[in-house]
Amino acid sequence: MQSWIHVLEWRATTRPDVPALIDDRGTRLTYAELLAAVERRAGGWARAGVAPGDVVAVIARNSADFFVHSFALMRVGAIPALVNWRLSKGELRGVFELLQPVAVAADAEFAAPHHLPLRIRIGGGPLPEGWRDGDSLDAPPPARPVERLRGDAVMALVHSSGTTGRPKAVPLRHGALVTSVAAFALEIGDQVAGARHLQLMPLFHLGGLGQALQVFLTAGTLVIPTAFRPAAAIDTVERERIQFFTAGPSIVDMLVAEVRRRDRAPDLSSLVEIAYGSAPITPTSLQAALATFGCRFRQIYGNTESQSMISLLAPEDHQPDNPRLATAGRVSFGWEVAIVGPDGRPVATDTPGELLIRGDCLFNGYWNAPETTAEAFTDGGWYRTGDIARLDADRYLTILDRATDMIITGEENVYPAEVEAVLARHPDVAEAAVVGRPDARWGEAVHAVVVPAEGRTPTAEDLVAFTREHLAHFKCPRSVEFTAELPRTTTGKVLKRELRSRRTTQPS
Repeated sequence: MQSWIHVLEWRATTRPDVPALIDDRGTRLTYAELLAAVERRAGGWARAGVAPGDVVAVIARNSADFFVHSFALMRVGAIPALVNWRLSKGELRGVFELLQPVAVAADAEFAAPHHLPLRIRIGGGPLPEGWRDGDSLDAPPPARPVERLRGDAVMALVHSSGTTGRPKAVPLRHGALVTSVAAFALEIGDQVAGARHLQLMPLFHLGGLGQALQVFLTAGTLVIPTAFRPAAAIDTVERERIQFFTAGPSIVDMLVAEVRRRDRAPDLSSLVEIAYGSAPITPTSLQAALATFGCRFRQIYGNTESQSMISLLAPEDHQPDNPRLATAGRVSFGWEVAIVGPDGRPVATDTPGELLIRGDCLFNGYWNAPETTAEAFTDGGWYRTGDIARLDADRYLTILDRATDMIITGEENVYPAEVEAVLARHPDVAEAAVVGRPDARWGEAVHAVVVPAEGRTPTAEDLVAFTREHLAHFKCPRSVEFTAELPRTTTGKVLKRELRSRRTTQPS
């Protein structure tokens, strides 16, 4: 049997007094206390009528309670669906239509604005139907659903809006996550019981969740701020003697800037390693980060569907003048990769093509979406990542572009088609194309190129305000450019490469 409930039980037995979770809401739990809290909360969920196989949405900021609820649902045999709390009402509606949750666990701030079908609220609030005021959300633990606590069972759902703007969800499996997290812990080697980790990435993304699971597997201590603020993060590293954290390059840049603006240099000598993902780090940023933090760096490349790291760029490759800094590192153990051309056939070494992956940790398919799943796989079980990449003779993988034109801004994925569809609904817009532009703070910024409707004169401010009525703010354009026509190929496809290279923008 291999599940994350078994991992918690193991750690509560072998390391009962090691602090597991510390958050800025005042919660501090050892591994023994964490397991006890999960057992009690599982009893509460069972008493509320949640049964094995039920999906329950979790919409919450990072906190210890996030884990208590999520693990308790796994303990019942239910499936926590980790929902991005930044979504708009319309986006949430689409996610809920896909997931069909029987209940919701949400921070109080997210319950009322979205009119969620709330049954239990993180941090207190309305009780399940039939419960009396004063009844506890906790109860004696339910009987163990053995059939739901196995390696091939679904442990959680994480979602994205997809390249078409339609939501899709990836079922994460207990065994795959145990395997991938253990492999990463072995790769690092010096994450041991009681090691101090800082949680900066959101837990509704696999990048953030995977970091936390790695802490639990190694019996580390996870320090969890509710929100990311550079000043508070640096203070936490110093106060809590943080040794490890994971972030994107743009977050690393913000932390460097925060340290440099201070009159007194903070004591960051506890730091051992900073892991990062979503994009390579630039030589300039790396040089500044090495001088500021004095620790080692490691790049992780993967995706939610892989449930694992596909490649790693090791600390020894992190020198500002190393040409391999632009790569995603060497292919990790347990993965087969193939680079193929438009005809689906493998290309020569160091030749760009679409990256296909295959391995035991790979997901089995999207949740309740057989057609989307079929489109994502080729014959032989290869998953189409949608990334354009090349692989050299030393097995270093370089990600060149995204076949889907996805934008990564502040560690969030933005799909242009979704933003374009909203802009096209504005009466002053004839057509629009959305691309990512380099941004010093966020890595990439969403940029819209708009052809006005005949006789109309839209403004950038009006269009940005319109998108904010329908989309999460991180998806909305930060700049808008107006043009008489969009550049196209002979087949009518918009040349987004040309739009990215343009310099003239109008700030929103």
